[in-house]
Amino acid sequence: MNYKTDAYLITCLTNMHVGSGEANYGVVDNLVQRDPITNVPIIHSSSLKGALREHFKDVWSDDDGFNKLNYVFGKDPKRNGGETEVGYYKFFDANLIVLPVRSNLKPFFRATSNFVLSEINEKAKALGIELNINPFDAVKGKPKVEDGNTGCILEDYETEPGLGVDDRIKNILGSNLAFFHYDDFKELSKRLPVIARNQLENGQSKNLWYEEVVPRESRFLFFVSKPKEGEEVKFDTDFESELNNKTIQIGGNASIGYGYTKIINLSNL
Repeated sequence: MNYKTDAYLITCLTNMHVGSGEANYGVVDNLVQRDPITNVPIIHSSSLKGALREHFKDVWSDDDGFNKLNYVFGKDPKRNGGETEVGYYKFFDANLIVLPVRSNLKPFFRATSNFVLSEINEKAKALGIELNINPFDAVKGKPKVEDGNTGCILEDYETEPGLGVDDRIKNILGSNLAFFHYDDFKELSKRLPVIARNQLENGQSKNLWYEEVVPRESRFLFFVSKPKEGEEVKFDTDFESELNNKTIQIGGNASIGYGYTKIINLSNL
């Protein structure tokens, strides 16, 4: 079967917690999902697909929408009398490509690294897409920023100017970019914000816990492969109209404003 694969950009509008279901038995109770090799935050395909299914379940609510939902995501046994069937669309993990970092010159810069961009380029190529998000090397301990940001400090790192990025890359990664050496970027990704959560009963604290979050303005990139029937993809237009440039909630804690994102098909940038 032939497939059409599209690349999508996720921009976090609010903090996001997509839980790993694990704790480190230290200060943090609830950890975010991380890549098992790089230890960088990730959204696993099962979590991403589940969040998207919840979104489309609300917008595809009639009988025709029910058929579309089953075709794209597979049959839900709870709504199909126990019957199951895999969906025809294939959803891949969402990889972190941008992490916001605090600065002494601007509210924040958007940090990225050679290794995360090289990985996403290779993944895209394997799926038949040429992303060509050109990586930019940086020296360990000296992230590189665009000219005009002399004296910029990002978290604990002094920077050096000389970064040149074209408008196409800025459309994907955002403005105020900073390229970090892979060791430094991995270290940054370990130090995610931790938020205290508290359950009250009659005004008294009954359960205090700490939760790791991916901060707002982080960016992820993921792929969806769709089967082609001849030259067309079934329900592709409907899928795009309800996904592209829409606000979609991913992960837990929707009622307190976590996980609200905007998703854009990169072909529209």
